[in-house]
Amino acid sequence: MRLVFDRLGFANFERARTVCPSWYSASRQSKPNNQIPWMFLIPKDKNYGLLFNPEEKDKVYKTQDLGNDFGKSYCVATYRSWLLMITYTREVYLYNSYILDLLTRQRINLPSFESDYGLISPVLWIDEKTKDYLVIGMFDEDNAVSIKKGDTSWKPITQLQFPCIYECYNMVYKDHNIYCLDHYKLTIFYFSGHVPSQVFEISVDGCVNRTVPGAIRHPGTIPCKHYLACYKNSMVVTVDGDVLILNSVRESMSYIWDFKIYKMGSSTGSKWEEIFSLGDEAILLELGIRVLAKDIEGIKRNSIYFNGSDSVNPYDEMTYSYSILIQRS
Repeated sequence: MRLVFDRLGFANFERARTVCPSWYSASRQSKPNNQIPWMFLIPKDKNYGLLFNPEEKDKVYKTQDLGNDFGKSYCVATYRSWLLMITYTREVYLYNSYILDLLTRQRINLPSFESDYGLISPVLWIDEKTKDYLVIGMFDEDNAVSIKKGDTSWKPITQLQFPCIYECYNMVYKDHNIYCLDHYKLTIFYFSGHVPSQVFEISVDGCVNRTVPGAIRHPGTIPCKHYLACYKNSMVVTVDGDVLILNSVRESMSYIWDFKIYKMGSSTGSKWEEIFSLGDEAILLELGIRVLAKDIEGIKRNSIYFNGSDSVNPYDEMTYSYSILIQRS
């Protein structure tokens, strides 16, 4: 029975588990086998979430009770069906954090922490079988911290402090490597145990936007209309280990984002090259991954999927897609 449940998508999984008590019991040992990305929404001050399946138009699924603090929490990182959630007590700058499996409702409470800025650039990794986990982030511009299974408090990562990295605003954890992007360089650390070691560093000059948020003025534009602009610098690590930097800008009073993509990989050596096409692939930017569009229904080739959050509107709830037009000389 478990083998059957392991092959079902979310919709059929939910239907099958309601057939009888024995089927429900068997479903508790399995998870839905989803190949298509779903949209997940967190209603404010509610103890449940909403799931939208692109395969079923106009169909929204409501999760079971996810905890009284769920609707007051922000999701700051994900790993498969696991969410890294943070709640904030404004008066004392205290943050409560926990890891939640959206499908099984299993919850792992993490120690609280105090910070002026919350947890910057957090990344989450978890082993589905052993439930070993690792969370890495920045308490401020200079101090990286981590916590893993068995820890009773957040641990500073001295090897990831200033001047090794400074103002790191984007991290990716993949295959025991930590990729740290700041305004001046990309640094890669190997981190399989307690102490990370630096293995690579490269300048990102010309690849990222260093302008102060909200202060971009495009030459020849009307000040009152185009003075304020939002921007993001993001990083994607592909399955093959190539690193992409995406520089995006949105002018004020506009929902249109403009992207530039730079690639560093085996074919480009230590240099960055601007690329103008993703071919048959697409980027799911908030997940930091690149996928084959033909393998996922509803995903268009040569496109970028992202939310509208930026330095000015960090909690924009809208989701956008950006189709890349191939430039020809």
